[in-house]
Amino acid sequence: MRIIAVTAGKGGVGKTTLTANLGVALCQLGFRVCVIDANFTAPDLAIHFGFSPETTIWEVLKGKEGLDNALYEHACGVHIIPGSQDMEVATNRETYKRLKRKMRKLKYDFVILDTPPGLGEDARAALIPAKEVLVVATPEWTSLANAYRAMLFAQQMNKQVLGMVLNRASAHELEPNPMMVEHVIGTQVLATIPEDIHVRKSVSLQNPVCLAYPNSESARQFRKVAHYLGGLPWHEKLPWWQRLFTFVGKV
Repeated sequence: MRIIAVTAGKGGVGKTTLTANLGVALCQLGFRVCVIDANFTAPDLAIHFGFSPETTIWEVLKGKEGLDNALYEHACGVHIIPGSQDMEVATNRETYKRLKRKMRKLKYDFVILDTPPGLGEDARAALIPAKEVLVVATPEWTSLANAYRAMLFAQQMNKQVLGMVLNRASAHELEPNPMMVEHVIGTQVLATIPEDIHVRKSVSLQNPVCLAYPNSESARQFRKVAHYLGGLPWHEKLPWWQRLFTFVGKV
């Protein structure tokens, strides 16, 4: 079972969006997938899937409920363990050690953890249950600097950093491109998610973009990351209208 933490050096870069869509994309490839909202102080993962849970991971960690009672299955097949909206939730290293022990009962191909953003103690502690880490950043040097520090924290904890996903990219000439990022940060850029209105619409619909708008470029890039994690070749064919636009743009 591969346990992957999705982390970011700062908030607002699309960490939860990546977690949700990566879970869906891996599930669509035939893997058994569970996504866990390990961001206990600001849990939003359930919202992305359009439900309000009665039982959350917090009741499980407090010993009030069994892990099976906090598992929810989405129509697409991905399983979700939501976080708690309880404002009294307090987290520390022991909390995430308990989560790691509880996760031993899970039997999936992939478990994806949506962790707290930032560089604080809770963000670092949230990496404890994971074996691998995926870093998210926007193509801005401030975001990339924080992502680099998050990557260093993960490496200090002996976690394998799989690479980075650049989100909300606009392809502006002043924006660092993937090659520049790889040279400066020293890790592979697995995908570049464009600034896409379909992502905003999908969040409003509470349905991941890989389901709501599967032909969008953002959905395609999420699937690219899923193929990489699954060890599958990436050769998805663009729809004819996207190939036409690409061809016209090169003329």
